[in-house]
Amino acid sequence: MPNNNSKNYNRKRGHRAAVGQIQVSICFSWAKLDNTQGQTIDEWEKEELLSKLSKRLQQIGQYESTHALAQQLIKQYTKIGFPENSKFKEPNHVKPNYWAVIHLTQNSKEVVAGYLEENIFYIVFLDKEHHFWPTDIQSRGKNKR
Repeated sequence: MPNNNSKNYNRKRGHRAAVGQIQVSICFSWAKLDNTQGQTIDEWEKEELLSKLSKRLQQIGQYESTHALAQQLIKQYTKIGFPENSKFKEPNHVKPNYWAVIHLTQNSKEVVAGYLEENIFYIVFLDKEHHFWPTDIQSRGKNKR
């Protein structure tokens, strides 16, 4: 015979519906890294750029890709294909329509170049001199007063 003083710790399963849509944050992949151009991971580590990149990716990884693009955390080029004036050669192992870069800080010259596919940013180049898509800062109006 059960003791009437014992407590029942069984809980009933709730019937709440899911609230809102599931948001998928952006992920980063090193699977497409081209070690023949730009710098290597070891070189970035020696120059203390790898830890800065890790922090930046952690910041960006909190958002969906659409938010990261809208906030310019990831800058996607609107021109289709590989940049014509790049000091890099187009790699054979990837052919994205749109290339993109992530600056280590908001306007740093150090970038990682790659492309966005669904919610994955594939890192292709480590580029500490911004040679992937060189630009004339004066023509972009950065130094105009």
